[in-house]
Amino acid sequence: MWLGAAAPAAAGGVLHNAFGIPRAEDGRGIKVGERSTFHAGFSLGLGLDSNVYSNARDEDRTVSSFMWPSAWIGIGNRDIRDGLLMTPAERSGRWFDYNISLLGGFRQYLSRQVDVRSVPKFSIGTQVRLALLPGRRFSVHLDEDFFRGASAGNYQALGSVLNFNRLDHRGQLTFILRPGGGRLSFAVGYRSQFLRFENDNLFRSNRILNGFYHESKWRFLPRSSVLLQYTMDFTYYVDCCGSPGTGRNEDNYAHRLLAGYRGQVADKFALEAMAGWGGGFYRTDPNGPSFNSFIGQASFNYFPTLRSLVHVGVYRNFQDSLFGNYYIDNGGRVALGHQFRFRMIAHLGVNVAARKIAGLPVPGVETDIIGGYSGSGADKFQRRTTIFGLDAKLEQPLGKIFALSLGYNLLADTRGYFVLYNQENNTGDQQTDNLSYFRHIVTLVAAVRI
Repeated sequence: MWLGAAAPAAAGGVLHNAFGIPRAEDGRGIKVGERSTFHAGFSLGLGLDSNVYSNARDEDRTVSSFMWPSAWIGIGNRDIRDGLLMTPAERSGRWFDYNISLLGGFRQYLSRQVDVRSVPKFSIGTQVRLALLPGRRFSVHLDEDFFRGASAGNYQALGSVLNFNRLDHRGQLTFILRPGGGRLSFAVGYRSQFLRFENDNLFRSNRILNGFYHESKWRFLPRSSVLLQYTMDFTYYVDCCGSPGTGRNEDNYAHRLLAGYRGQVADKFALEAMAGWGGGFYRTDPNGPSFNSFIGQASFNYFPTLRSLVHVGVYRNFQDSLFGNYYIDNGGRVALGHQFRFRMIAHLGVNVAARKIAGLPVPGVETDIIGGYSGSGADKFQRRTTIFGLDAKLEQPLGKIFALSLGYNLLADTRGYFVLYNQENNTGDQQTDNLSYFRHIVTLVAAVRI
């Protein structure tokens, strides 16, 4: 039974990472005009997935090898790092900075089981970053990620019967005013998101977000600034039920107000620290709850050499949830990166968060499908768990166009939590679903890129 707890649509600010499509670092590229560079590549990934359907340890887990060819093209005059266009704040003679890329992949599981081989395969998406009049007194920025991603469901069935395939759009149009020539800036923007599942059984999770963005920033030193941010988002679930209490996810308003510091605090050290308030209001939910509490994040970057990075961060945030009203994450992350003299690139990242999902559907009131819950927080219609993720990668360029990489990913929802359904399983017992899982993925990638 599907429960609505789909994987997040974005990870690390780069949308395609959420779908795991193999990709190598860009090569030197081909110069186009005076400033732009064109990149393209093709890769073939071979790997092993220890838990295709993200099942719990006490459930049947499916292990399968897979083959995953992918291709990408891109052009731009600035690089993208962590989803951000690396355009300088200083004024120059450029009219615009940009980076546009397209990525697609086709994953085929190689299991003998027909159900596993039928898991949806094709994913494709684009990422656009554009800055008009960069560094001028008035500039415009456009950010857009649009993806069609293929994903397996959370129990074994034909891919056409159950899958988490989805269309995911995330965009923002921002207008920036610098009345003093750069030290003081004001930004306002409109942002939107669209999430739609292709499986008709998941229609309750189709949603649209429309939001407002503002940032005021004062650069009091060449590499240090204080800033104030405010966002307001309205999330509307588009394809379900006209009234609360009939199984729909509730529409909601989310406000986030943050203030803090961003800049270089010393040679080789950078710091960002933001703290403030968040409010998520579910006014159509008669059972609540709404979110009204502290949020914030702090991250510290250390660059011991020009080829090395050490990143440490902590955060507390909340997001609208496809299962329940919202979830709160209190977590931390560590990332290490280094490029060796023989050009090998090494990366290691760890993220761990204590998660609370609040406002689960009340049995007999908001849902007739679910009979109850068993686990941490069940008495308050909540779920408490720990989310853990680890990714490690070694990539070795071979000459100018070839590259080999070996990657490992661990995804885990560590604490058992049972949903009890008002129906029987094949043995005549009450149908239950344990939401915890551990999943290991190892991938070897050979790539040709320019």
